[in-house]
Amino acid sequence: MEGIRERLRRKMLLGLLKLKALSPEDMAEYARRNTLFHRSLYGDKRVSDFKQLPLVTKAMTRDASPYDRLSSELKNKVIWYAETTGSTGSPTPVFYTKQEFNGAYLLSLLSPYNAPLKAMLKENRTCLNGLALEFTIAGASFADMLVKNGGLVINAGSRSTIGPPTRIADAIVRLKPSIIAGAPLDFLCWMRIIKEDYPKEYDNVVDNLKILLSTAELCSDSRVAQIQKEFGIAHINTYACVEGFFTLTCPCKEKHILPAYYVELFDENLNLIGEYGKGRICITNLLKKSTPFVRYLLDDLVVISPSTCPYGFKKSVIPKGRYELSVKINDELYNVDCFEEIIFKYGLFGDYNLYLFDDRIELELEEYGKMCLEGLEEEFQRSFNLPTKIKIQNFGKLTAYRQVRVSKPILKLTDKRASSTQKIPDVL
Repeated sequence: MEGIRERLRRKMLLGLLKLKALSPEDMAEYARRNTLFHRSLYGDKRVSDFKQLPLVTKAMTRDASPYDRLSSELKNKVIWYAETTGSTGSPTPVFYTKQEFNGAYLLSLLSPYNAPLKAMLKENRTCLNGLALEFTIAGASFADMLVKNGGLVINAGSRSTIGPPTRIADAIVRLKPSIIAGAPLDFLCWMRIIKEDYPKEYDNVVDNLKILLSTAELCSDSRVAQIQKEFGIAHINTYACVEGFFTLTCPCKEKHILPAYYVELFDENLNLIGEYGKGRICITNLLKKSTPFVRYLLDDLVVISPSTCPYGFKKSVIPKGRYELSVKINDELYNVDCFEEIIFKYGLFGDYNLYLFDDRIELELEEYGKMCLEGLEEEFQRSFNLPTKIKIQNFGKLTAYRQVRVSKPILKLTDKRASSTQKIPDVL
């Protein structure tokens, strides 16, 4: 049960966010005055009509110098530079001042999960941070949040030769953290290695583990639930990005968009839909001045709706996957989340691949935890009006779980039809 102190703090912080946030027009004007990138985009006249401003795409940021996006006002105050993973072939640059970097911790104080997380750290301070610590900012910001909440952090990192899965698994066995931060699939890999290489230690490791903080990979609600069930832990999955820590996962089972962001939705032809509905998401960060993100086409396919959350949040988002990897079935747009929600109702699986043909769906699933496949093919048939064939693979067939992961596993849905509109990037 959340106390009065936590509720008052959240109310105060939400009010402070709204107070400090600029209007979309004012942030656009700030960007025009202070960055070469936006000045060349908007021209010399003051911004007056926000909805007439051009959208900023990932390709546009790739082709510009990172310094063109750096605010002249804050160029001597930035202390961090980061990029997105660039899994679409267009990594996005971003700068951080010390205050902006600390913002991830301050925003975590808004979370209803913050109080139980701090209580958990009083019992066992050890945390393992298995998020990437290279160009992206996620690993650094999650580590900062854990340390400031009282944690002792092992910065194991991910996907590097110095932190291969076997070494991270060994560290988990020796140090027995209460909290692990990492991508969901990475977490499953580490736990499988522990089960195979340290069978006598496995139960003790699981008993000490209380929370998985996951991000960096789409994870449906049903998949979250299966991981919680398998390991008996709380699984807090965050939809975030290098461009800004813009959502919070809530005990009300929703992901909330923070009031420091103005979000818009666009259709397939980039016609404006509005603030609510299903479409391609575009964000404007109303606080971040060192690297302004104004009408930045994040371009995930999402559903945004009003929220009646008991914790006071007003807007929720369901990420469906990257728009360019979406598929159309019977004139309806689908993405990986739509399929994943069904798949993980039937058990916990490792990695998976789904292939869409004109006359069928083929689904490869890696075994992992408990599963009962009865009814899965029939539910796919009802949902997508296509016969479905399922093939179960041993864990490791699709994921080389003992090796360094050289790419981000975003391509789980492949459209093999002649009518495919998927745009699979050269870099994954």
